[in-house]
Amino acid sequence: MSTLKPQLDAHQVRLVGIGLEELGVEEFVEGNFFSGELYIDLKKECYQNLGFKRLGFFSAIGSVFSKKGREASSQAKADALGGNLKGDGFQNGGALVVSSGGDKVLLSFKQENPADHVELSEVLKSLGIEGAPEEDAASGQAKTSGVTCDGDVCKRT
Repeated sequence: MSTLKPQLDAHQVRLVGIGLEELGVEEFVEGNFFSGELYIDLKKECYQNLGFKRLGFFSAIGSVFSKKGREASSQAKADALGGNLKGDGFQNGGALVVSSGGDKVLLSFKQENPADHVELSEVLKSLGIEGAPEEDAASGQAKTSGVTCDGDVCKRT
């Protein structure tokens, strides 16, 4: 989502993330994994109110080993994103795009499993922003903040 930040800024759109616990936040911030405003909902009230699914043990394990889960893990490694398995891995999230006054939902995306992610082009489309997400010319992939790639080698910058 952070790859959209320059396009969002150009249209005066705020990028806000809501985490569910303090564990790992410092590492998350230091690693530049999100470039918007970051808040924490310790009671997980917004997750519940938005109907974000909470996985059970067996469905969480199954999603990690599913084809989609393995592909997401491989992509994260290729992008040198790192990560850990600390904290609440059972809570799914999503993305919500709301109008300027907050009175209208423009896009609502709910993860069915942890490997699901909203299409960045859909976020832009819901906001009426023309064009595609900015891409890295070498890889054709959406840019990842803080990561540069040269051929098959990626490193955190």
